[in-house]
Amino acid sequence: MNTTFSFNRLVLLLKRYFIENKNKELMYWGILTLVFAITHQADTAKMIIYIMGFIFAAKQFKIFAYTPGGMHYLLIPATHLEKLITTILLSTVYFFIMSLLSYSIGNIIGTNVGNILFGLSSPVSWDLFSFSNVHTMGNNIHFMQGSPFVEMIITFLTIQSIFLLGSVYFKRSSAGRTMLGVFAIFMVLGIIELILLKVLFGTTSLNSNMISLSTISENSPTLIALKYLYEVLSYLFIPFLWIVTFFRLKEKQV
Repeated sequence: MNTTFSFNRLVLLLKRYFIENKNKELMYWGILTLVFAITHQADTAKMIIYIMGFIFAAKQFKIFAYTPGGMHYLLIPATHLEKLITTILLSTVYFFIMSLLSYSIGNIIGTNVGNILFGLSSPVSWDLFSFSNVHTMGNNIHFMQGSPFVEMIITFLTIQSIFLLGSVYFKRSSAGRTMLGVFAIFMVLGIIELILLKVLFGTTSLNSNMISLSTISENSPTLIALKYLYEVLSYLFIPFLWIVTFFRLKEKQV
Protein backbone atom coordinates (compact mmCIF):
# COMPACT_ATOMS: atom_id res chain seq x y z
CA MET A 1 0.00 0.00 0.00
CA ASN A 2 1.18 3.50 -0.82
CA THR A 3 1.93 5.17 2.52
CA THR A 4 1.74 8.69 1.06
CA PHE A 5 -1.18 10.66 2.48
CA SER A 6 -4.20 10.31 0.20
CA PHE A 7 -7.34 12.47 0.29
CA ASN A 8 -9.15 9.79 -1.72
CA ARG A 9 -8.59 7.21 1.02
CA LEU A 10 -9.65 9.79 3.60
CA VAL A 11 -12.93 10.33 1.75
CA LEU A 12 -13.43 6.58 1.44
CA LEU A 13 -12.94 6.15 5.20
CA LEU A 14 -15.57 8.82 5.86
CA LYS A 15 -17.95 7.16 3.39
CA ARG A 16 -17.35 3.82 5.07
CA TYR A 17 -18.37 5.23 8.44
CA PHE A 18 -21.62 6.76 7.18
CA ILE A 19 -22.56 3.68 5.15
CA GLU A 20 -22.09 1.42 8.17
CA ASN A 21 -23.75 3.77 10.69
CA LYS A 22 -26.34 5.77 8.71
CA ASN A 23 -29.35 4.28 10.52
CA LYS A 24 -27.84 4.75 13.97
CA GLU A 25 -26.78 8.29 13.12
CA LEU A 26 -30.26 9.26 11.91
CA MET A 27 -31.82 7.83 15.06
CA TYR A 28 -29.23 9.46 17.32
CA TRP A 29 -29.59 12.95 15.87
CA GLY A 30 -33.37 12.63 15.80
CA ILE A 31 -33.41 11.81 19.52
CA LEU A 32 -30.96 14.61 20.31
CA THR A 33 -33.11 17.09 18.37
CA LEU A 34 -36.08 15.99 20.49
CA VAL A 35 -34.02 16.48 23.66
CA PHE A 36 -33.10 20.00 22.57
CA ALA A 37 -36.75 20.70 21.77
CA ILE A 38 -37.62 19.85 25.38
CA THR A 39 -34.70 21.66 26.99
CA HIS A 40 -33.02 24.29 24.84
CA GLN A 41 -31.48 26.63 27.39
CA ALA A 42 -27.97 27.62 26.27
CA ASP A 43 -26.14 26.38 29.38
CA THR A 44 -28.04 23.09 29.38
CA ALA A 45 -27.38 22.65 25.66
CA LYS A 46 -23.65 23.19 26.22
CA MET A 47 -23.54 20.51 28.90
CA ILE A 48 -25.43 18.07 26.69
CA ILE A 49 -23.05 18.72 23.78
CA TYR A 50 -20.01 18.27 26.02
CA ILE A 51 -21.28 15.06 27.62
CA MET A 52 -22.59 13.44 24.44
CA GLY A 53 -19.45 14.60 22.66
CA PHE A 54 -16.97 12.91 24.98
CA ILE A 55 -19.06 9.73 24.94
CA PHE A 56 -18.91 9.81 21.13
CA ALA A 57 -15.14 10.43 21.17
CA ALA A 58 -14.52 7.70 23.74
CA LYS A 59 -16.22 5.16 21.45
CA GLN A 60 -14.13 5.92 18.35
CA PHE A 61 -11.53 3.21 18.96
CA LYS A 62 -13.65 0.79 20.96
CA ILE A 63 -13.03 -1.72 18.17
CA PHE A 64 -9.66 -2.45 19.82
CA ALA A 65 -11.51 -3.95 22.79
CA TYR A 66 -11.97 -7.07 20.64
CA THR A 67 -8.90 -8.59 19.00
CA PRO A 68 -10.57 -9.71 15.73
CA GLY A 69 -12.19 -6.29 15.27
CA GLY A 70 -8.93 -4.51 16.03
CA MET A 71 -7.02 -6.66 13.54
CA HIS A 72 -9.66 -5.96 10.89
CA TYR A 73 -9.39 -2.21 11.54
CA LEU A 74 -5.60 -2.27 11.26
CA LEU A 75 -5.84 -4.17 7.97
CA ILE A 76 -7.98 -1.47 6.34
CA PRO A 77 -5.88 -0.14 3.42
CA ALA A 78 -5.24 3.32 4.85
CA THR A 79 -2.44 4.89 6.85
CA HIS A 80 -2.68 5.54 10.56
CA LEU A 81 -2.63 9.27 9.86
CA GLU A 82 -5.62 8.97 7.52
CA LYS A 83 -7.51 6.90 10.08
CA LEU A 84 -6.75 9.40 12.84
CA ILE A 85 -7.72 12.43 10.74
CA THR A 86 -10.97 10.67 9.81
CA THR A 87 -11.69 10.05 13.48
CA ILE A 88 -10.84 13.64 14.42
CA LEU A 89 -13.12 15.00 11.70
CA LEU A 90 -15.96 12.75 12.88
CA SER A 91 -15.57 13.42 16.61
CA THR A 92 -15.02 17.17 16.31
CA VAL A 93 -16.17 18.84 13.08
CA TYR A 94 -18.98 16.43 12.20
CA PHE A 95 -20.27 15.97 15.75
CA PHE A 96 -20.12 19.68 16.60
CA ILE A 97 -21.87 20.83 13.41
CA MET A 98 -24.57 18.18 13.76
CA SER A 99 -25.04 19.11 17.43
CA LEU A 100 -25.55 22.76 16.52
CA LEU A 101 -27.94 21.78 13.73
CA SER A 102 -29.92 19.54 16.08
CA TYR A 103 -29.98 22.30 18.69
CA SER A 104 -31.18 24.88 16.15
CA ILE A 105 -34.00 22.66 14.89
CA GLY A 106 -34.95 21.56 18.39
CA ASN A 107 -34.81 25.13 19.67
CA ILE A 108 -37.16 26.38 16.96
CA ILE A 109 -39.58 23.47 17.41
CA GLY A 110 -39.53 23.62 21.21
CA THR A 111 -40.05 27.38 21.39
CA ASN A 112 -42.91 27.42 18.88
CA VAL A 113 -44.66 24.39 20.38
CA GLY A 114 -44.35 25.97 23.83
CA ASN A 115 -45.85 29.21 22.51
CA ILE A 116 -48.80 27.34 21.01
CA LEU A 117 -49.46 25.14 24.06
CA PHE A 118 -49.13 27.86 26.69
CA GLY A 119 -50.29 30.87 24.69
CA LEU A 120 -46.94 32.58 24.87
CA SER A 121 -45.09 34.74 22.38
CA SER A 122 -41.51 33.99 23.39
CA PRO A 123 -38.93 34.63 20.68
CA VAL A 124 -36.45 31.93 19.71
CA SER A 125 -33.31 32.46 21.79
CA TRP A 126 -29.90 32.04 20.18
CA ASP A 127 -27.79 32.60 23.30
CA LEU A 128 -25.73 29.52 22.50
CA PHE A 129 -24.28 31.32 19.46
CA SER A 130 -23.46 34.53 21.33
CA PHE A 131 -20.17 36.15 20.33
CA SER A 132 -20.20 38.87 22.98
CA ASN A 133 -19.67 38.56 26.70
CA VAL A 134 -20.14 41.89 28.49
CA HIS A 135 -20.10 42.02 32.28
CA THR A 136 -21.04 44.88 34.57
CA MET A 137 -19.04 45.56 37.72
CA GLY A 138 -19.47 48.19 40.40
CA ASN A 139 -19.99 51.82 39.35
CA ASN A 140 -21.31 50.62 35.98
CA ILE A 141 -17.87 49.56 34.77
CA HIS A 142 -18.19 47.32 31.73
CA PHE A 143 -15.57 44.93 30.46
CA MET A 144 -15.49 42.46 27.61
CA GLN A 145 -14.31 38.88 27.85
CA GLY A 146 -13.68 36.35 25.11
CA SER A 147 -16.51 35.19 22.88
CA PRO A 148 -18.60 32.55 24.69
CA PHE A 149 -19.14 30.67 21.44
CA VAL A 150 -15.41 30.53 20.69
CA GLU A 151 -14.74 29.47 24.28
CA MET A 152 -17.33 26.71 23.86
CA ILE A 153 -15.56 25.50 20.71
CA ILE A 154 -12.16 25.43 22.45
CA THR A 155 -13.63 23.63 25.47
CA PHE A 156 -15.35 21.12 23.19
CA LEU A 157 -12.17 20.45 21.20
CA THR A 158 -10.16 20.02 24.40
CA ILE A 159 -12.64 17.54 25.86
CA GLN A 160 -12.83 15.62 22.59
CA SER A 161 -9.05 15.38 22.23
CA ILE A 162 -8.70 14.08 25.80
CA PHE A 163 -11.32 11.36 25.39
CA LEU A 164 -10.10 10.48 21.89
CA LEU A 165 -6.70 9.75 23.40
CA GLY A 166 -8.40 7.74 26.12
CA SER A 167 -10.30 5.79 23.49
CA VAL A 168 -7.12 4.56 21.82
CA TYR A 169 -5.21 4.20 25.09
CA PHE A 170 -7.74 2.11 27.05
CA LYS A 171 -9.15 -1.07 25.54
CA ARG A 172 -12.35 -1.16 27.59
CA SER A 173 -14.44 1.36 29.54
CA SER A 174 -12.39 4.17 28.00
CA ALA A 175 -14.83 6.93 29.01
CA GLY A 176 -14.82 5.98 32.70
CA ARG A 177 -11.08 5.35 32.83
CA THR A 178 -10.32 8.61 31.06
CA MET A 179 -12.50 10.51 33.54
CA LEU A 180 -10.65 8.86 36.42
CA GLY A 181 -7.32 9.75 34.79
CA VAL A 182 -8.34 13.40 34.35
CA PHE A 183 -9.57 13.52 37.95
CA ALA A 184 -6.25 12.11 39.18
CA ILE A 185 -4.30 14.70 37.17
CA PHE A 186 -6.40 17.54 38.60
CA MET A 187 -5.84 16.16 42.10
CA VAL A 188 -2.06 16.19 41.55
CA LEU A 189 -2.20 19.74 40.13
CA GLY A 190 -4.31 20.83 43.10
CA ILE A 191 -1.75 19.44 45.53
CA ILE A 192 1.06 21.20 43.63
CA GLU A 193 -0.90 24.46 43.79
CA LEU A 194 -1.36 24.13 47.55
CA ILE A 195 2.36 23.47 47.98
CA LEU A 196 3.26 26.55 45.89
CA LEU A 197 0.86 28.73 47.89
CA LYS A 198 2.37 27.46 51.12
CA VAL A 199 5.91 28.12 49.92
CA LEU A 200 5.22 31.54 48.35
CA PHE A 201 2.64 32.97 50.77
CA GLY A 202 2.95 30.78 53.85
CA THR A 203 -0.70 29.77 53.56
CA THR A 204 -2.93 27.52 51.50
CA SER A 205 -5.41 30.37 50.93
CA LEU A 206 -5.02 33.66 49.09
CA ASN A 207 -7.71 35.38 51.18
CA SER A 208 -5.14 37.05 53.42
CA ASN A 209 -3.06 38.17 50.45
CA MET A 210 -5.77 39.59 48.19
CA ILE A 211 -4.99 43.21 49.17
CA SER A 212 -1.37 42.96 48.09
CA LEU A 213 -2.30 41.03 44.97
CA SER A 214 -4.95 43.55 44.00
CA THR A 215 -2.29 46.25 43.68
CA ILE A 216 -0.98 44.49 40.58
CA SER A 217 -2.39 46.26 37.54
CA GLU A 218 -4.40 44.21 35.09
CA ASN A 219 -2.45 46.02 32.36
CA SER A 220 0.85 44.83 33.77
CA PRO A 221 3.09 43.50 30.96
CA THR A 222 3.82 40.41 33.05
CA LEU A 223 0.16 39.56 33.55
CA ILE A 224 -0.62 40.25 29.89
CA ALA A 225 2.27 38.02 28.81
CA LEU A 226 1.14 35.25 31.16
CA LYS A 227 -2.42 35.56 29.85
CA TYR A 228 -1.34 35.19 26.23
CA LEU A 229 1.04 32.36 27.13
CA TYR A 230 -1.81 30.52 28.82
CA GLU A 231 -4.06 31.00 25.78
CA VAL A 232 -1.37 29.80 23.37
CA LEU A 233 -0.64 26.74 25.51
CA SER A 234 -4.35 25.93 25.79
CA TYR A 235 -4.64 26.04 22.00
CA LEU A 236 -1.50 23.94 21.49
CA PHE A 237 -2.73 21.40 24.03
CA ILE A 238 -5.34 20.14 21.55
CA PRO A 239 -3.00 19.26 18.64
CA PHE A 240 -0.50 17.92 21.19
CA LEU A 241 -3.05 15.35 22.34
CA TRP A 242 -3.81 14.49 18.70
CA ILE A 243 -0.10 13.85 18.09
CA VAL A 244 0.10 11.62 21.18
CA THR A 245 -3.00 9.77 19.95
CA PHE A 246 -1.33 9.25 16.57
CA PHE A 247 1.76 7.62 18.06
CA ARG A 248 -0.39 5.52 20.40
CA LEU A 249 -2.41 4.38 17.39
CA LYS A 250 0.77 3.44 15.53
CA GLU A 251 1.75 1.18 18.41
CA LYS A 252 -1.39 -0.86 17.85
CA GLN A 253 0.19 -2.60 14.88
CA VAL A 254 2.95 -4.04 17.04
